[in-house]
Amino acid sequence: MLYGVVAEMNRLWIFAVLFAAFFLSMAAIGLHLPRPLPASNVAPAAPPQAWPDYSPQGGGFLVPAGDQGPAIAYGYVLITRTFANIGPEVPDKAMRFAGNNLACQSCHLDAGTNRAGLPLVGIFATYPKFSTRDQRVISLAERINECMTRSMNGRALPDASSEMTALLAFLRYIGIPTPAPAEPPEAPPLPASAERGATVFATVCAACHQQNGLGVRRGSANDADGYVFPPLWGPDSYNDGAGMDRYRRIVSFVRLNMPRGVDPQHPQLTLQQAWDVSAYVIAQPRPAYRPQP
Repeated sequence: MLYGVVAEMNRLWIFAVLFAAFFLSMAAIGLHLPRPLPASNVAPAAPPQAWPDYSPQGGGFLVPAGDQGPAIAYGYVLITRTFANIGPEVPDKAMRFAGNNLACQSCHLDAGTNRAGLPLVGIFATYPKFSTRDQRVISLAERINECMTRSMNGRALPDASSEMTALLAFLRYIGIPTPAPAEPPEAPPLPASAERGATVFATVCAACHQQNGLGVRRGSANDADGYVFPPLWGPDSYNDGAGMDRYRRIVSFVRLNMPRGVDPQHPQLTLQQAWDVSAYVIAQPRPAYRPQP
Protein backbone atom coordinates (compact mmCIF):
# COMPACT_ATOMS: atom_id res chain seq x y z
CA MET A 1 0.00 0.00 0.00
CA LEU A 2 2.71 2.42 1.07
CA TYR A 3 4.81 1.49 -1.98
CA GLY A 4 1.87 2.28 -4.28
CA VAL A 5 1.37 5.69 -2.71
CA VAL A 6 5.09 6.53 -3.04
CA ALA A 7 5.14 5.37 -6.65
CA GLU A 8 2.11 7.52 -7.48
CA MET A 9 3.73 10.53 -5.81
CA ASN A 10 6.90 9.99 -7.84
CA ARG A 11 4.89 9.87 -11.08
CA LEU A 12 3.12 13.10 -10.16
CA TRP A 13 6.43 14.79 -9.29
CA ILE A 14 8.02 13.74 -12.60
CA PHE A 15 4.94 14.94 -14.52
CA ALA A 16 5.07 18.30 -12.71
CA VAL A 17 8.77 18.72 -13.50
CA LEU A 18 8.24 17.87 -17.18
CA PHE A 19 5.19 20.13 -17.37
CA ALA A 20 7.12 23.07 -15.90
CA ALA A 21 10.13 22.39 -18.10
CA PHE A 22 7.93 22.38 -21.21
CA PHE A 23 6.42 25.79 -20.47
CA LEU A 24 9.75 27.27 -19.41
CA SER A 25 11.27 26.14 -22.71
CA MET A 26 8.34 27.61 -24.64
CA ALA A 27 8.73 30.89 -22.77
CA ALA A 28 12.46 30.95 -23.50
CA ILE A 29 11.83 30.34 -27.18
CA GLY A 30 9.18 33.03 -27.21
CA LEU A 31 11.56 35.57 -25.69
CA HIS A 32 13.91 35.14 -28.66
CA LEU A 33 11.29 35.20 -31.38
CA PRO A 34 11.26 38.45 -33.37
CA ARG A 35 8.15 40.44 -32.60
CA PRO A 36 6.84 43.27 -34.79
CA LEU A 37 6.51 46.65 -33.11
CA PRO A 38 2.95 47.52 -32.18
CA ALA A 39 1.35 49.96 -34.59
CA SER A 40 1.23 52.57 -31.82
CA ASN A 41 5.06 52.69 -31.79
CA VAL A 42 5.31 53.89 -35.38
CA ALA A 43 4.26 57.34 -36.54
CA PRO A 44 3.06 58.18 -40.05
CA ALA A 45 5.78 59.00 -42.54
CA ALA A 46 4.19 62.36 -43.31
CA PRO A 47 5.13 65.28 -41.03
CA PRO A 48 2.64 66.09 -38.27
CA GLN A 49 -0.02 68.55 -39.34
CA ALA A 50 -0.52 69.87 -35.81
CA TRP A 51 1.99 70.99 -33.21
CA PRO A 52 3.69 67.80 -31.92
CA ASP A 53 4.19 67.08 -28.23
CA TYR A 54 7.23 64.96 -27.40
CA SER A 55 6.99 65.47 -23.67
CA PRO A 56 6.40 62.43 -21.45
CA GLN A 57 2.88 63.73 -20.82
CA GLY A 58 2.25 63.95 -24.56
CA GLY A 59 3.30 60.40 -25.33
CA GLY A 60 6.79 61.20 -26.60
CA PHE A 61 8.42 60.73 -29.98
CA LEU A 62 7.43 57.90 -32.32
CA VAL A 63 9.73 56.79 -35.14
CA PRO A 64 8.13 57.77 -38.45
CA ALA A 65 7.54 55.11 -41.08
CA GLY A 66 9.25 55.42 -44.44
CA ASP A 67 12.78 55.82 -45.73
CA GLN A 68 13.44 58.98 -43.72
CA GLY A 69 12.39 57.37 -40.44
CA PRO A 70 15.89 56.32 -39.30
CA ALA A 71 17.41 59.73 -40.05
CA ILE A 72 14.56 61.54 -38.28
CA ALA A 73 14.89 59.19 -35.30
CA TYR A 74 18.65 59.81 -35.14
CA GLY A 75 17.98 63.54 -35.23
CA TYR A 76 15.63 63.15 -32.28
CA VAL A 77 18.30 61.22 -30.38
CA LEU A 78 20.87 63.92 -31.12
CA ILE A 79 18.48 66.58 -29.79
CA THR A 80 17.64 64.68 -26.61
CA ARG A 81 20.92 62.85 -25.89
CA THR A 82 23.52 65.07 -27.50
CA PHE A 83 26.03 64.25 -24.77
CA ALA A 84 25.83 60.49 -25.45
CA ASN A 85 26.41 60.74 -29.21
CA ILE A 86 28.60 63.76 -29.94
CA GLY A 87 29.56 64.92 -26.45
CA PRO A 88 33.06 65.40 -25.02
CA GLU A 89 33.08 62.02 -23.27
CA VAL A 90 32.02 59.68 -26.09
CA PRO A 91 34.60 56.94 -26.76
CA ASP A 92 35.23 57.93 -30.38
CA LYS A 93 37.23 61.14 -30.13
CA ALA A 94 36.41 62.04 -33.72
CA MET A 95 32.74 62.27 -32.69
CA ARG A 96 33.35 64.76 -29.88
CA PHE A 97 31.71 67.78 -31.48
CA ALA A 98 29.98 69.17 -28.39
CA GLY A 99 32.30 70.67 -25.81
CA ASN A 100 29.98 70.13 -22.87
CA ASN A 101 27.62 67.44 -21.61
CA LEU A 102 24.41 69.37 -22.16
CA ALA A 103 21.70 68.25 -24.58
CA CYS A 104 20.03 70.42 -27.18
CA GLN A 105 16.84 69.93 -25.21
CA SER A 106 18.45 71.43 -22.12
CA CYS A 107 17.25 74.67 -23.71
CA HIS A 108 14.85 73.44 -26.43
CA LEU A 109 12.60 71.61 -23.99
CA ASP A 110 10.86 68.35 -24.89
CA ALA A 111 12.94 67.93 -28.05
CA GLY A 112 11.96 71.40 -29.16
CA THR A 113 8.19 70.82 -28.96
CA ASN A 114 7.52 72.77 -25.77
CA ARG A 115 5.81 75.98 -26.87
CA ALA A 116 7.30 78.00 -24.02
CA GLY A 117 10.72 76.35 -24.06
CA LEU A 118 12.52 77.74 -27.14
CA PRO A 119 10.53 75.59 -29.60
CA LEU A 120 12.06 74.17 -32.75
CA VAL A 121 8.72 73.34 -34.33
CA GLY A 122 8.34 75.16 -37.62
CA ILE A 123 11.79 76.75 -37.80
CA PHE A 124 12.80 74.69 -40.84
CA ALA A 125 10.53 76.77 -43.05
CA THR A 126 12.03 80.04 -41.79
CA TYR A 127 15.53 79.40 -43.23
CA PRO A 128 17.51 80.69 -45.01
CA LYS A 129 16.99 84.00 -43.25
CA PHE A 130 18.84 87.16 -42.29
CA SER A 131 20.84 86.91 -39.08
CA THR A 132 21.23 90.12 -37.13
CA ARG A 133 24.21 88.61 -35.33
CA ASP A 134 26.01 87.69 -38.57
CA GLN A 135 24.58 90.55 -40.64
CA ARG A 136 23.94 88.21 -43.54
CA VAL A 137 21.57 85.51 -44.71
CA ILE A 138 22.42 82.15 -43.15
CA SER A 139 21.22 78.58 -43.70
CA LEU A 140 19.63 76.37 -41.05
CA ALA A 141 22.81 74.26 -41.03
CA GLU A 142 24.80 77.37 -40.19
CA ARG A 143 22.37 78.20 -37.40
CA ILE A 144 22.71 74.70 -35.98
CA ASN A 145 26.47 75.12 -35.96
CA GLU A 146 26.12 78.41 -34.12
CA CYS A 147 24.44 76.39 -31.38
CA MET A 148 27.23 73.81 -31.59
CA THR A 149 29.96 76.41 -31.11
CA ARG A 150 28.12 78.58 -28.57
CA SER A 151 25.49 76.75 -26.51
CA MET A 152 27.33 73.44 -26.80
CA ASN A 153 30.74 75.14 -26.54
CA GLY A 154 32.11 72.81 -29.21
CA ARG A 155 32.92 72.68 -32.90
CA ALA A 156 30.88 72.77 -36.06
CA LEU A 157 29.35 69.65 -37.57
CA PRO A 158 30.40 69.01 -41.20
CA ASP A 159 27.55 69.84 -43.58
CA ALA A 160 27.75 66.38 -45.16
CA SER A 161 27.88 64.48 -41.86
CA SER A 162 25.16 62.02 -40.93
CA GLU A 163 24.62 64.09 -37.77
CA MET A 164 23.84 67.30 -39.66
CA THR A 165 21.69 65.33 -42.09
CA ALA A 166 19.77 63.79 -39.20
CA LEU A 167 19.22 67.09 -37.39
CA LEU A 168 17.92 68.70 -40.57
CA ALA A 169 15.67 65.68 -41.22
CA PHE A 170 14.19 65.94 -37.72
CA LEU A 171 13.62 69.69 -38.01
CA ARG A 172 12.06 69.23 -41.44
CA TYR A 173 9.75 66.58 -40.00
CA ILE A 174 8.46 68.88 -37.24
CA GLY A 175 8.49 71.85 -39.57
CA ILE A 176 4.88 72.15 -40.76
CA PRO A 177 3.32 74.45 -38.13
CA THR A 178 4.49 78.06 -38.27
CA PRO A 179 6.06 79.19 -34.99
CA ALA A 180 4.98 82.41 -33.36
CA PRO A 181 7.76 85.01 -33.35
CA ALA A 182 9.61 85.20 -30.05
CA GLU A 183 8.57 88.18 -27.98
CA PRO A 184 11.23 90.17 -26.09
CA PRO A 185 10.88 89.93 -22.31
CA GLU A 186 8.81 92.57 -20.58
CA ALA A 187 10.89 95.17 -18.75
CA PRO A 188 11.09 94.65 -14.97
CA PRO A 189 9.75 97.18 -12.44
CA LEU A 190 13.32 97.69 -11.15
CA PRO A 191 16.71 97.27 -12.84
CA ALA A 192 17.86 93.63 -12.66
CA SER A 193 19.92 92.88 -9.56
CA ALA A 194 22.31 89.94 -9.31
CA GLU A 195 22.34 90.41 -5.54
CA ARG A 196 18.59 89.87 -5.29
CA GLY A 197 18.94 87.13 -7.87
CA ALA A 198 21.32 85.22 -5.60
CA THR A 199 18.51 84.92 -3.06
CA VAL A 200 16.05 83.75 -5.70
CA PHE A 201 18.56 81.17 -6.91
CA ALA A 202 19.24 79.87 -3.40
CA THR A 203 15.56 79.52 -2.52
CA VAL A 204 14.15 78.28 -5.85
CA CYS A 205 16.81 77.09 -8.30
CA ALA A 206 19.47 75.47 -6.12
CA ALA A 207 17.18 72.56 -5.24
CA CYS A 208 17.80 71.20 -8.74
CA HIS A 209 20.84 72.99 -10.18
CA GLN A 210 22.66 72.91 -6.82
CA GLN A 211 23.96 75.83 -4.82
CA ASN A 212 27.17 75.89 -6.87
CA GLY A 213 25.19 75.97 -10.13
CA LEU A 214 27.03 72.93 -11.48
CA GLY A 215 23.98 70.70 -11.77
CA VAL A 216 23.60 67.00 -11.03
CA ARG A 217 25.21 64.35 -13.21
CA ARG A 218 23.08 61.40 -14.27
CA GLY A 219 25.99 59.06 -13.66
CA SER A 220 29.58 60.02 -13.02
CA ALA A 221 32.21 62.04 -14.81
CA ASN A 222 33.45 60.61 -18.12
CA ASP A 223 30.49 58.25 -18.65
CA ALA A 224 28.88 60.37 -21.42
CA ASP A 225 25.49 60.14 -19.70
CA GLY A 226 24.77 63.82 -19.22
CA TYR A 227 22.85 65.51 -16.45
CA VAL A 228 19.65 65.07 -14.52
CA PHE A 229 19.79 68.83 -13.91
CA PRO A 230 22.17 70.72 -16.20
CA PRO A 231 24.82 73.16 -14.99
CA LEU A 232 24.03 76.86 -15.38
CA TRP A 233 27.66 77.97 -15.27
CA GLY A 234 31.13 76.51 -14.91
CA PRO A 235 33.32 74.57 -17.35
CA ASP A 236 30.60 72.16 -18.51
CA SER A 237 28.00 74.80 -19.33
CA TYR A 238 27.26 76.97 -22.37
CA ASN A 239 29.79 79.67 -23.21
CA ASP A 240 29.43 83.44 -23.10
CA GLY A 241 28.50 83.56 -26.78
CA ALA A 242 25.31 81.55 -26.26
CA GLY A 243 21.85 83.04 -26.41
CA MET A 244 21.19 81.99 -22.81
CA ASP A 245 23.90 84.42 -21.74
CA ARG A 246 21.66 87.28 -22.92
CA TYR A 247 18.68 88.77 -21.09
CA ARG A 248 16.47 88.64 -24.18
CA ARG A 249 16.68 84.84 -24.17
CA ILE A 250 17.09 83.73 -20.57
CA VAL A 251 14.49 85.91 -18.81
CA SER A 252 11.41 84.58 -20.60
CA PHE A 253 12.77 81.02 -20.55
CA VAL A 254 13.27 81.14 -16.78
CA ARG A 255 9.95 82.80 -16.03
CA LEU A 256 7.84 80.47 -18.19
CA ASN A 257 9.61 77.18 -17.46
CA MET A 258 11.32 77.27 -14.09
CA PRO A 259 11.09 75.43 -11.82
CA ARG A 260 10.67 72.70 -14.42
CA GLY A 261 7.06 71.69 -14.83
CA VAL A 262 5.60 75.08 -13.97
CA ASP A 263 2.51 76.13 -15.90
CA PRO A 264 3.66 78.96 -18.21
CA GLN A 265 0.25 80.61 -17.78
CA HIS A 266 0.81 80.71 -14.01
CA PRO A 267 4.56 81.25 -13.47
CA GLN A 268 6.04 80.71 -10.03
CA LEU A 269 8.55 83.54 -10.36
CA THR A 270 7.50 87.15 -10.65
CA LEU A 271 8.80 89.18 -13.57
CA GLN A 272 11.24 90.94 -11.23
CA GLN A 273 12.52 87.65 -9.82
CA ALA A 274 13.05 86.27 -13.33
CA TRP A 275 15.17 89.28 -14.29
CA ASP A 276 17.09 89.21 -11.01
CA VAL A 277 17.94 85.52 -11.10
CA SER A 278 18.89 85.85 -14.77
CA ALA A 279 21.29 88.65 -13.80
CA TYR A 280 22.79 86.38 -11.17
CA VAL A 281 23.27 83.48 -13.61
CA ILE A 282 24.74 85.75 -16.31
CA ALA A 283 27.24 87.12 -13.77
CA GLN A 284 28.69 83.65 -13.07
CA PRO A 285 31.86 82.29 -14.74
CA ARG A 286 31.55 80.22 -17.89
CA PRO A 287 33.73 79.31 -20.91
CA ALA A 288 34.63 82.06 -23.35
CA TYR A 289 33.33 81.83 -26.91
CA ARG A 290 36.13 81.30 -29.40
CA PRO A 291 35.14 81.87 -33.03
CA GLN A 292 36.22 79.08 -35.34
CA PRO A 293 38.33 79.85 -38.43
